[in-house]
Amino acid sequence: MRIYVLTDLGHRLARSTRNPDTPGWRILHYLDSVGHSTPDQIAGYTGVSGDELSLALGRLRRRGLVREMTGGESYA
Repeated sequence: MRIYVLTDLGHRLARSTRNPDTPGWRILHYLDSVGHSTPDQIAGYTGVSGDELSLALGRLRRRGLVREMTGGESYA
């Protein structure tokens, strides 16, 4: 199961007041409010789904804004 969380940089950017209404920003804001989430939960809340969700999460991960958690890590 994939679970995504924000990095420290992701938290700082999610709280920015100047950002466009794009899938990436919606995902950042959602993860900032809930802490961690699965792709299905992200899609259900943000309305971003399918290929668009995969692309946005990939971009955010490559930019160091989100990371994927593994089984042995804490979600804090």
